Amino acid sequence: MDSLVTAYISYLKKPLTTNEELQSFKKTSFTLYQSLFPDREINKIIKKNTNLIIFPDGDLQSIAFESLVVKNNTTKYFIETHDIHYAYSMSYLIENSNMKRNATIDYVGYAPVSFSYENLNILPNTLEEVTKIKDKIGGKSYVQELATKQSFFKNSTSSKIIHLATHSNEIENPWIGFKNNKLFLHELYTYKNQAELVYLNSCNSSLGEIKSGEGVYSLARGFFYSGANSVISSLWNVNDKSTQEITTSFYKYLKKGNSKSQALRHAKLEYLNTHSLSEVS
Repeated sequence: MDSLVTAYISYLKKPLTTNEELQSFKKTSFTLYQSLFPDREINKIIKKNTNLIIFPDGDLQSIAFESLVVKNNTTKYFIETHDIHYAYSMSYLIENSNMKRNATIDYVGYAPVSFSYENLNILPNTLEEVTKIKDKIGGKSYVQELATKQSFFKNSTSSKIIHLATHSNEIENPWIGFKNNKLFLHELYTYKNQAELVYLNSCNSSLGEIKSGEGVYSLARGFFYSGANSVISSLWNVNDKSTQEITTSFYKYLKKGNSKSQALRHAKLEYLNTHSLSEVS
């Protein structure tokens, strides 16, 4: 199982650019799906209940179950038939769902675009991304020089949705980038928000140190600890153009009345159906 998961993760870290790579990925992905759900009775239950909550442990916390191939020699993905959520534990899920939140601002978005440290790449598409979202659902956006760490701490605590379109990294001490400085994971443990959703449109924001029985010490976990009801985050490096398309589509479906998980699923399926091999992967 360990070697299978490792092989599967290696495919997800880079685009599939040839048919040979795609065929190899499909084989590995389907084999992993069969290994995770080997029992016929389990499969019967899964087919009857298309809304799934997964509590992954160990290296399974580093895979996207949505991208598992569920039928041999096809690209029929798990996401096409199921609405998939993730949680650290059942007790935390219950506690978090019962938490009272009294946010007064619909949305706050941050897009530094460029950064004053470490020669980080410019993210030109993020400016349009947070602006479009604000125009669609209201609220406030802080872009370029206004997207500072200080502004985040001051202006995000009473927002229903916190959207961060920026750089992040999970190595050693996970951080997320603002215009003038990084925000580190440990700083989220003294920060409080009342968000129904934190959307981390940045690289590797679901990754971090894995501790047995505890889960991943990631930026996503930090935002849950600080009060968020739901967090959308990533398991690999992301392209700001493709994620902008998925993100704006997500908010389109959310505006139509879909739940957060339904809106994200529809946005991903829309992207799958309208893009080519390397873009999809």
